[in-house]
Amino acid sequence: MKTASRTLSTLLAFMGLTGFLYSQINFNPNSDPKEAREDARKIAVKFRDRGYSISPIANGDNFTSQTVFDMELTKGLDCVIMVGIDEAMPDVDLYVKDDVGNMVAQDTRTIRRACVEFTAASNGVYTFIVKPAKSAVMGHFTILGGFQPSGYN
Repeated sequence: MKTASRTLSTLLAFMGLTGFLYSQINFNPNSDPKEAREDARKIAVKFRDRGYSISPIANGDNFTSQTVFDMELTKGLDCVIMVGIDEAMPDVDLYVKDDVGNMVAQDTRTIRRACVEFTAASNGVYTFIVKPAKSAVMGHFTILGGFQPSGYN
């Protein structure tokens, strides 16, 4: 039993969750990063059919306050960012900002998944922010991105 407790302590420290008590973390058997990847792929099918080239970007969970990443985009590039979730994830919001901080697109709908589609209006580094809803139960999400030259869809 000490080995299992030590393994959990090591895992929590690696994940940055040392401030949580063991009793505060509820592991839902339906929380599965693989399920989040499969959900994101289901969303990606319709965009792949429209000519988008789809790539994985990141993974996360709702014990992280947000996942932020930057991408350099060229003017006129059509983009779609999709966030797939597992059964335990309550909700995610997605925000896209241009290189000067203007909001380009966002998905804050009350549905659990998030997806934004936009065309880069200028060359520059765009910031993408995924904010999962807080919950006592751990849930997972996966982010996929799709890109194509403007006008193909």
